[in-house]
Amino acid sequence: MRNILLAATAAIIAASLAACDSQGPVEQAAAKRDAAAPAPPAKTEDIRSPAAPAAAPGAALSADAELGDKVKRVLISTPEIEVGAIDVAAAGGVVTLNGTVEFPAEKDRAALLALGVDGVRSVVNNLVVIRGS
Repeated sequence: MRNILLAATAAIIAASLAACDSQGPVEQAAAKRDAAAPAPPAKTEDIRSPAAPAAAPGAALSADAELGDKVKRVLISTPEIEVGAIDVAAAGGVVTLNGTVEFPAEKDRAALLALGVDGVRSVVNNLVVIRGS
């Protein structure tokens, strides 16, 4: 009887150890996904054409300033908004409006106009409504 118990215990231990080496469902799914994914293209260099120059650090700043100026021009061309009290800043397509307006409608209109400018991805409207500003 003792030999049977020893053999059964050894079989259970062996099965447990074998299970530790196998992959679980999550690992199996990941392995299948990785095997099905196309390999990334090999990085090759063409010695006949020079590498494209990296964008100058000032280029992004220039683009942001240009975007801010475009938004400011749109706001200036809108008679119902007093632009003198509004500051426009842009960074990476995100335009931030700071300053004061007299009416809530001006605040909303300024944000909508800014959002309509080509190149604007989103608007942070920090305008404050102050009567008599």
